[in-house]
Amino acid sequence: MHAGVRGKKERAKFVWPLLGAGLLLAAEGVAWASGGGGEHGGGHLNWSDFLARTLVFVITFSILFKLLKKPIAGFFSSRKAEIQRLLSELELKQKEAEQNHAECKAKLAALEVETKKIVDELIAEGEVERQKIIEAAEKQADYLRQQADVAIQQEIKAAREKLKLEISELSVAAAEEILRKNMKAKDQDRLVRDFMKRVVEAK
Repeated sequence: MHAGVRGKKERAKFVWPLLGAGLLLAAEGVAWASGGGGEHGGGHLNWSDFLARTLVFVITFSILFKLLKKPIAGFFSSRKAEIQRLLSELELKQKEAEQNHAECKAKLAALEVETKKIVDELIAEGEVERQKIIEAAEKQADYLRQQADVAIQQEIKAAREKLKLEISELSVAAAEEILRKNMKAKDQDRLVRDFMKRVVEAK
């Protein structure tokens, strides 16, 4: 907004001097045209008129130079200052953009490091959990093996006891069968007497 107002003021400084210079040149042109007919009619150069026109031209040029010198110098000076200001702003924005880029790059690098750290921690935690599961499975397998060994030992012991009992029963039955076959009546009487005697002695 301020730049637009300043630009209008700068243009106004040029318009009025140019308008005045245009009026002077127009007046000089009219004077030149009015004097031109006499020159063509007479066929010789009118030095007084030539000098007057030259003087008017010099005065006009001097006035224009004086009027336009400062506005033109001011215009170019202001334009130079404006360009320098724009360049400074552009350089500042470029530095800000580079700084933002560097900050974003640093944040991205930090994010990558943090992400890798989290991934490594998760992998380590997973490895720990996996090791715990393996250890628990091994303990459970050992416990089951021990239980199986105990059960097998108990079954073996029971089988042995049963076998011993069966052998004892078979031995007794075989002995009874042998005794029945080989024992005579007098032997039976003797065994009965011995048994009764032991019973009496025990009492």
